[in-house]
Amino acid sequence: MGAVLSILNTLGIAIKVLLQANKDLQEVLQRASQAPGLPNPKPTASYWLEDPPYPELVDAQSPVLPETADIVIIGSGITGAAVAWSILQQFAPSSPGTTDGADYDDKQQQKDHQSRPPRIVVLEARSLCSGATGRNGGHIKPSPHETFADLKGRLGPARAAELVRFQLKHVEMLPKLCASQQWDAAECRHVKTSDMYIDEKHRDGSFSQVRELRNWVPECKIDCLHEEEAQKTLGVNSFIKGAITYTAGALWPFRFVSCVWKSLLEDFPDHISLETHAPVTSIATTASSSSGHAYQVGTPRGIIKCRHVVHATNAFAGQYIPGFRGKITGALAHMTAQRPGTKFPQSDGSQSWSLVYGNAFDYTTQRPQGPDGSAGDIMHGGGLNRGANEGMSAFGVWDDSITDPLPMAHLGGVLPTIFEPSWGPDAPEGRIKKSWTGIVAATGDWLPFVGRLDPTLTGRSPLSSDSTSHSSSGAGPGYSGVPPGEWVSAGYCGDGMVWAWLCGTALGLMISGAELRELAEAPGRPGGRVVDWFPHELLATPARVKKAGLEGLAERFA
Repeated sequence: MGAVLSILNTLGIAIKVLLQANKDLQEVLQRASQAPGLPNPKPTASYWLEDPPYPELVDAQSPVLPETADIVIIGSGITGAAVAWSILQQFAPSSPGTTDGADYDDKQQQKDHQSRPPRIVVLEARSLCSGATGRNGGHIKPSPHETFADLKGRLGPARAAELVRFQLKHVEMLPKLCASQQWDAAECRHVKTSDMYIDEKHRDGSFSQVRELRNWVPECKIDCLHEEEAQKTLGVNSFIKGAITYTAGALWPFRFVSCVWKSLLEDFPDHISLETHAPVTSIATTASSSSGHAYQVGTPRGIIKCRHVVHATNAFAGQYIPGFRGKITGALAHMTAQRPGTKFPQSDGSQSWSLVYGNAFDYTTQRPQGPDGSAGDIMHGGGLNRGANEGMSAFGVWDDSITDPLPMAHLGGVLPTIFEPSWGPDAPEGRIKKSWTGIVAATGDWLPFVGRLDPTLTGRSPLSSDSTSHSSSGAGPGYSGVPPGEWVSAGYCGDGMVWAWLCGTALGLMISGAELRELAEAPGRPGGRVVDWFPHELLATPARVKKAGLEGLAERFA
């Protein structure tokens, strides 16, 4: 939901003084600029990872690690899935649910790619999708009014509006993709979402932001509810002083990603493999390669030679991209699954909520009813500011095996507080069904980093002419893409569900050399040219990364 932090463009004198005076803040920035390390092998247990729809994928491995590939994707969450989907679906002859004769590609595209799809190997440090995607709130929710207000000063209102539209596309595209592919297990759906305010100041500020947004993104429909109307409409008590409502989405994130991988493995069994429990320990460029392999990616199970390396690691991107250290960091986020109170109204998963207080917020969805009519579990997360040192302790953290008791205590009591008397007594089994943590990312300019990586950011030697002169990896005849390179889509700043899929989709098309091609709309992919729908402000250029220092986080704690 919007920016958790307000980010400064430059570090002014006042913030410099603050840094000098605040030892805790200095320690946060120092910690946040370190290499993340590898994911903890024993994280907290996430509700979303229980009862997998395809158990055989959870710990999937080839009997022997592949020695070569065209593309190695590091990370099996939503970003990695989107990259692989957008690349391989260009080779699918048709798609379930396409209309008006819209196929994934045309004869020219097939000719450009010659005779075969690329060979893709996906490396995951732990079990499938066990990072941020498997731990988030499942909320496909932009906060368009906040995003516009945050970005208009830096980018201008016209470009801020385009970034808002990019986020809003996810609310349309993900449910449409799941419906077209019949991925019912993902529980992907539209919801009516409400941002609720506990004081008049923040309510009035949001109402003002909504009015301004209407001038630039008139197609985004947001209703403003004053105190009595909000309480009556949403079934909340007098703690709520107003609300805004609009359309968002929700899903079961792990199951959604599992459906993507299952579909790709069935459709392209010879061209993709999942290698879980294979953390990347090294990435190096090759001095010379007659086969066109430009990189060697090391794991405890062996080395893979490849043409392209894709960093789909979100907050952990700095582990393999030294130039991102001090520009992107991890932050510890808390989530719970709760049983609704016995009087909580049934909505069959069609509503979601956010509670806004000060500079922080909580986010809540409810799963659809069970087959027996039982109420769906409530997924409730947030409480960042309730942590130690007003939330400062959460930043510069990449360990999802730990829990801060203060945010968890907050999350355990919020819902009955604002919904009583509509909450009623707790369920007989108790309120909290599961609690866990995950690592979200924060970047210095509060936007994701996407695109080809310059060697100045990776710290690896520029590729040799031998490595870039071959159009095929040697793994088989015919795959042709852009010159070898390293690529990234990471740094979603807690809003991955309205950034990651289309960022990954755009990245896959860039790697395919389809960035400038006029493509038909397809499930999971907008129509037209990437350069026309993907915001150029997200590109991870060296100049942009240089300016995106984490010092901007200082305003959050001022």
